[in-house]
Amino acid sequence: MNIYESHNLLKSKKISATELTKEALTKAETSKTNAIITLTSDLALRRAKEADKEISSKGPKGWLHGVPFTLKDLFITKNIRTTAGSKILFNYIPPYEGYVSRSLSDAGAILIGKVSCDEFGMGSTNENTPFGAVKNPHDVNHVAGGSSGGSAASVAEGSSAFSMGTDTGGSIRLPANFCGLVGFKPTYGRVSRYGQIAYGSSLDQAGPVARNVLDVGCVMEAITQKDPLDVTNVPNKTMKIVGALEKANVKDLKGKVIAYSREFIEACDNDVKSSLYDALKVFESSGAILKETSFPHFKYSVAAYYLIATSEASTNLARYDGIHFGFRDKSMKGNLEQTYIRSRTEGFGEEVRKRIILGTFSLSSGYQDQYFAKACKVRRKIYQDFENAFLEADAIFSPVCASLAFKQGEGKQDPLKMYMNDLYTIPVNLAGLPGLALPFGKHGNLPTGFQLIGKSFQDEELLKLGRAFELASKA
Repeated sequence: MNIYESHNLLKSKKISATELTKEALTKAETSKTNAIITLTSDLALRRAKEADKEISSKGPKGWLHGVPFTLKDLFITKNIRTTAGSKILFNYIPPYEGYVSRSLSDAGAILIGKVSCDEFGMGSTNENTPFGAVKNPHDVNHVAGGSSGGSAASVAEGSSAFSMGTDTGGSIRLPANFCGLVGFKPTYGRVSRYGQIAYGSSLDQAGPVARNVLDVGCVMEAITQKDPLDVTNVPNKTMKIVGALEKANVKDLKGKVIAYSREFIEACDNDVKSSLYDALKVFESSGAILKETSFPHFKYSVAAYYLIATSEASTNLARYDGIHFGFRDKSMKGNLEQTYIRSRTEGFGEEVRKRIILGTFSLSSGYQDQYFAKACKVRRKIYQDFENAFLEADAIFSPVCASLAFKQGEGKQDPLKMYMNDLYTIPVNLAGLPGLALPFGKHGNLPTGFQLIGKSFQDEELLKLGRAFELASKA
């Protein structure tokens, strides 16, 4: 089940939205991946019936009309529980609708559930949550990736045609890579963050996980309107890309310059490395020009990212105090400060507490210039590395991760290794650029793939390149 095919079947009345929704709900209810936190069965079936009436009388109003989807549980949904994968928001029912949820609902898409994520988006394995680890549909002994692991798992298992995730340091692209899907992180500011629970405000970006690039285009057309409620949302026109993707062909790769770092590829595990070189051969055989390049400041990206992201997280998560909403310590002992301490200690998981402490230290008096300010300067250097590469390249080819999907529990044994695995995805967020994860190859049961990185606000061109590669790899 994918968006484009479902749309055409709905349009020709060969299938109904109710049938699609019932199929998705059945797969969600029988799933063994633990992807879904809150299943919205009654709401989904009610909206499916409404969609069928609308499609029957006027036809589908867009690509997503009548198509079932899931939302990462970081997106605010009015009157539907939104937890951020955390105990501290375990029973939070929002009184308002966020931009992403509202846009997809307006497009006629049918929400079947809110899916799991690492708590507040902090993690690479989707194990850092009181709701339990999400398992990889290709092999349940391995993780689905994080933090948008629930999004990727729900699409890969067929319980949704697409899902919306968030990407702060690779949290869309990594799960997509581990689950054999397409994951797209748009240019920062391209999609409104209003109603998206924040981790790192200057890094977070919403984006879709889907089965192919054409489906990603269908979603992007629905979520790229200007939103006056988000000051970081850039006033671009709504993306119109599906028509161009329908016309895409292998010839679109001819003459395109694809930059890559051999050093990055050589640092990957052998099974990943071989797939990466095979993907480069597809580009080359299709007429693309491969160009080796270097990124001298990328080696500092992990350190810079964790200083900036945790500093922003420390500020963003200060509002969860157990007083206004969310989890509160019930002992009622001690003063107000002690209530704060107990509520936050019990409400936040270990990974979140660790990052809050690191961020608070980085912003503390006497250390802000030494750590946070320097990290911001390094961030600028990383952006300049990209700018230099794009002087002679149309896109940059990179691994998503140095290894295949991790085994369950592996991250807790070596957390530093998990942090370092973000080396390939983090620079894209620090620079605010678009990144597209594409599946290519498989080793045993586990998929592998790569990412293409595009120029700022040239998201459409990046998607066209990705679509052309899809066609070339199947030729």
